[in-house]
Amino acid sequence: MKMDFNNSGRFSAKDLIVLLAKLAVTVALVAFVLSTLKWTDIQDVLRSPRWGWLLGALAVYAASAFGGALQWSWILRAAGISAPGREIRRLYFIGLFFNNFLPANIGGDAYKIVDLGRQENRATGVFCSTLLDRLIGMTALTVLAVFFLLVAAVNDIPLPSSALLLILVTVVLVALLALLLSRRLGQWLPGLFHKMGFSGPARWLEKVTADLALFRPRVKWLNGIFLFSFLVQILRMATHLLVAYGLGLTLSVEQMVQLLVLVPMLALSLILPITINGIGLRESVAAQLLVFSGLAEPQVVAMEMVAFLVQVVFSLQGGALLWFGRWGRGTSQPKN
Repeated sequence: MKMDFNNSGRFSAKDLIVLLAKLAVTVALVAFVLSTLKWTDIQDVLRSPRWGWLLGALAVYAASAFGGALQWSWILRAAGISAPGREIRRLYFIGLFFNNFLPANIGGDAYKIVDLGRQENRATGVFCSTLLDRLIGMTALTVLAVFFLLVAAVNDIPLPSSALLLILVTVVLVALLALLLSRRLGQWLPGLFHKMGFSGPARWLEKVTADLALFRPRVKWLNGIFLFSFLVQILRMATHLLVAYGLGLTLSVEQMVQLLVLVPMLALSLILPITINGIGLRESVAAQLLVFSGLAEPQVVAMEMVAFLVQVVFSLQGGALLWFGRWGRGTSQPKN
């Protein structure tokens, strides 16, 4: 993973083309949403916010973000990365800011890997830790969604047939994690690249497999990370429910179960880097998918707009940390 600026710090021609393509898709999707919905209907949903619920949503999302930073720090520690905890949180929050505000292909994960990798002189170790952190989080999210899918099936709660894809996604993610931590793959893949004459990629793969091997014997520890990740993902899913109440929407237990399946499906769709910060894609997918919960299209679009705004508001602190310098970092400070 690399930063997509050239050496002069400016966009390359490729970056500009990708940005313009994303902008075109974003505009097209926003136009599509507004062609099927009246903006006044969305405004009606936003007209009487319940600030207590919305502040609760912000607090719950903040707890999930601190939990995510803690999870990343634990994985880094297991990889032998000894950066101070405050520095890890700083980079994590800056990563959130990048994900929400930068339109180019410079994701928050890329920033974290490059910055922390330079500090610790362990770019590959930080890359592997961040990749593992991401995959564990996504797997925990899909496992939770499949659990609520089963709850819905047992209780005859209707869901779209596409929700069954969550089972396939979960299997793929678990298989990918198993492959990354596989001893045989770690020995075979670099050798294959050496035989093919790709010595540079082969050496990089040797470093990657060596860093991933640090996690292989820590089965109980990995199980604990997964359990903690379930908590983080539950908090993030709960943020959407609290936002719904903050907009004055009344949810039945059946609707909450449906949303606990549908919101992860929406989150997975936003992994596709086809729009600027998911704008347009989020609203169009929500309008087509979340209505299976019985809510109207203006309600689900407004709910996801505000849920995204909650994330944006929290991530502003990452911009402040980036602007005002490194939070608590200095050569004279001892590492945790």
